[in-house]
Amino acid sequence: MVDAQLEALSVETRRVIYTMLLERPRSVGEIAQGLPVSRPAVSQHLKVLLDAELARVTDVGNRRVYSANPEGMAALRDWIDRMWDMAMGSFAGFAQRESTRREMEREMSVPEKLEALVKVITVPGEPAVVFELFTNKMGEWWPLQTHSVGGEDAVDARVEGGVGGRVYEVTRDGVEHQWARIDEWEPGRRLAMEWYPGLPMAQATHLEITFRQTAEGTEMTLVHDGWEARGTDADRMRQSYDRGWDTVLGRIPGSVRAEAPA
Repeated sequence: MVDAQLEALSVETRRVIYTMLLERPRSVGEIAQGLPVSRPAVSQHLKVLLDAELARVTDVGNRRVYSANPEGMAALRDWIDRMWDMAMGSFAGFAQRESTRREMEREMSVPEKLEALVKVITVPGEPAVVFELFTNKMGEWWPLQTHSVGGEDAVDARVEGGVGGRVYEVTRDGVEHQWARIDEWEPGRRLAMEWYPGLPMAQATHLEITFRQTAEGTEMTLVHDGWEARGTDADRMRQSYDRGWDTVLGRIPGSVRAEAPA
């Protein structure tokens, strides 16, 4: 019966007639007045609805009045409810599979935590002097032509002292390219910053340099980590910085490479 009911309602005119019957009982004439079809055509549509048990007819005097058959609609509604339950169950299964797939993709796209880079050098002088050399005098020794955003156009590297200060380069045209933002500033002892030369801050790695007095001068320990912020490029960037920091630190006047702590 459900197939007959779906077939009956597959025609737009019959759907309109059925909606009219749901509103209130009507005669053929009343139905025809609201439609651009003839009374015989209305009668044919009503016969299909009657056969599908979606409508019923009652004699009122010398008139035949048609109304919606609630029993027929109940059967159709039960079928629709079952289909809806099946559809929702299927959707829930799909949503769960999609959620699992996306979670797996996220896990695969997040690089595993990479080991921090550790570089240790010894520089002649007391920690306060070496700290000053590494910060306020950075532009005097930093290899700007090879280790900067502007390359050959870079002419200076500057550090704004204090928490929140910038580390940046200046080109011959006066353009500034920010390298880092200082998070911790302890003159002569420690310096920490978010490091992102030429990149959005969201891709910043973390850099920490400590200064310790030794018999030979000041031991500088540089720790560079947080590579996961560079996404799928993390491993390549770590390898690049591994070589790069050797070059940069080797330019500090009087610096001597030492063994990194185990």
